[in-house]
Amino acid sequence: MIMKSDEYKKILNENSLRITTPRLDIIKILRENHKPLTISEIHKKIKNRKTDLATVYRTLNSFIKAKLVNEINFNDEYKRYELKIDRHHHHHIVCNVCKKIENIDTCITNEIEKDLKKKGYADISHSLEFFGTCSDCVEEDK
Repeated sequence: MIMKSDEYKKILNENSLRITTPRLDIIKILRENHKPLTISEIHKKIKNRKTDLATVYRTLNSFIKAKLVNEINFNDEYKRYELKIDRHHHHHIVCNVCKKIENIDTCITNEIEKDLKKKGYADISHSLEFFGTCSDCVEEDK
């Protein structure tokens, strides 16, 4: 599903965020990429060279506060960002060798979250990431 500029503007309006070119660019980039991106990767994909790295940081922070974006940490030196809206909940597996990232569509934590809700917790979230060696890298080792 390809979103148009009007849809991006609507998302910003619904989340009480001012409509700016960098915000529209960043939503578009995150929407078109199906893997989490670092701030540097997002910045490189922005066609408007007037958008500096600080603007990307500020924009992503406002998107996180508005719950439009997930911040993902693979325990390396980079945080990655992924659009949360219009996507189903999923996890990731990262290749330890080539760093390829793939989505995992199955989530096994629903029962745990139900138990936590019974204990009185609200607004529960979780992050579950897997690490391994992809089939391409395994083949190269043979």
